[in-house]
Amino acid sequence: MSKEAGQEQRVSRGAGIRVREADLGARSLIGSGAATEVHRLQAFTVPGHQGGLAFVSIRDRAATQSDSAALSQLVAMRWALDAGERATLDGIAAWPVAVVEGDDGAVVGCLVPLAPHPFYYVPSDDSKQNKAPQSAKWLVVAPKRARRAGAAALGERDLVARCTVLARVSLLFELLHRNGIVFGDLSERSVLFGAGEVAEAFVVGGEGAAVAHAGDDEPRLQRNSAGWAAPESFPEMPEGDDRTDVSLSTVPSVQTVGTDRYKLALLILRVLAPAGDGLERSRDADRMRSVLDETGQRMMHDGLGDDPVGRPTASEWYQYLRGVIIANLSAPVISRVSVSPALVAEGDEVRLTVEVSGASRLTIEMPGRADITRDVGSRVVTERFTARQTGRIGIRVSNEHGEATAVTNVVRVLPVPTPSHLAVATPVVPEGLGVLPDLSSLEAAMGISLAPVSGASGSSGASGSSGPEAQARSPFDRVAELRRGLDADAMPLRDVLRIGVEAERVSRERLFPSFEEFLDDVASATDEVVEPDSRTDDPPRNRDRL
Repeated sequence: MSKEAGQEQRVSRGAGIRVREADLGARSLIGSGAATEVHRLQAFTVPGHQGGLAFVSIRDRAATQSDSAALSQLVAMRWALDAGERATLDGIAAWPVAVVEGDDGAVVGCLVPLAPHPFYYVPSDDSKQNKAPQSAKWLVVAPKRARRAGAAALGERDLVARCTVLARVSLLFELLHRNGIVFGDLSERSVLFGAGEVAEAFVVGGEGAAVAHAGDDEPRLQRNSAGWAAPESFPEMPEGDDRTDVSLSTVPSVQTVGTDRYKLALLILRVLAPAGDGLERSRDADRMRSVLDETGQRMMHDGLGDDPVGRPTASEWYQYLRGVIIANLSAPVISRVSVSPALVAEGDEVRLTVEVSGASRLTIEMPGRADITRDVGSRVVTERFTARQTGRIGIRVSNEHGEATAVTNVVRVLPVPTPSHLAVATPVVPEGLGVLPDLSSLEAAMGISLAPVSGASGSSGASGSSGPEAQARSPFDRVAELRRGLDADAMPLRDVLRIGVEAERVSRERLFPSFEEFLDDVASATDEVVEPDSRTDDPPRNRDRL
């Protein structure tokens, strides 16, 4: 008897489950995959199963990954489990319960349980209100996209629900691996989730699983979903082959328990640290740094490593995720609080780091300013804010089960001086310059009175005039005279700023010469001698250079 015949006979003898396609009765198409079509059966049932059934028909029975003997082995494995394990398997996965054969006796597909009601949603863009499977892709993308599509949107910080879904998948993989089965084509579309009071998971695609390769049999090829293939799946691809990009490959390959563990770690990474738009295929284990503790981070790095033997088992992931769930179902714990720097100037930035487990909300209480409240979903929370007042910073974290508090060391805040007056000294100009610019425009802008001096002749702007009266009423003297009428020690800062603005405006209008022009005028005045005018008794004057 051939190996295949013996395996199929074991199915029939152990379970009595082998049905003909012609006996399935009425059916309706509800979905299709790369190699299969799924039909809902209207009334057909099998002994020992409660609930609806679907017929998964193999579209291309000649494909290398289509193996009727392997399908028969999957059915036999289920019936070989004890009652408790079989109930666990049926509650987590759409596992084959019967082999379906065609009129010629060849295997054409299998029967699998239908996913229960919580694992469906009605797409918002479907006018016919048809239900669609609620896959884990809505846990990988940003929650806002799930809401827009009409699917359940678990918050990115809802670790309890997300870890519950992942723990159930880990439990399934541990059950399969313990019984020598490799799941193979795990992806975000393989996992359905329900977001009720307690999150649930239901894995589909079990008909593509295979018995682990023992070395003496011809290994079975299993499909890969784009972005999910393990790196060792294609070790000998030729250079330049499009399939060398493992992150995009969908080529069937020989898979092992090690590749299952890689894909499980990848699922955990993408569900616990949603990538958002454009990053759904991330494989960066460091994205777990703010979500998991050191143990979880180490497991993630090992799980996505190149060594299949060093990857955490499904059982180890289940135990770890269970611990995360328990931690988030009790009062939160603050393990570390740090603030830096401890000495800042008022208005400078302070960085607060809080390491916490099990918290859903965090409140920062600061002296001199309003509290800051944040939703928490990560293990390490970092907040930046400006310091206003010296004191300690209070930390309060909470969840549905309680709260915890802590305080930081004293943060000292140094006040920044804010002078209201700025002293301005009277400028002193050497008399030897001989030629001074006319400051009348600036004086007018400053509101300086130009009251004439009795007995003075000529314009007040003739700064080059000689004689005691002209020297007593020079522009700088008038400024000093005005200053003595004001506050002798200080001038309001706003007035200084106003003077600077007006001076800049006057300068732009070129009421003052540039510095180079001013020096040229001084040099010209000292070199040029003006002859006395014989027709007047007035003393000689320098030319007005303005």
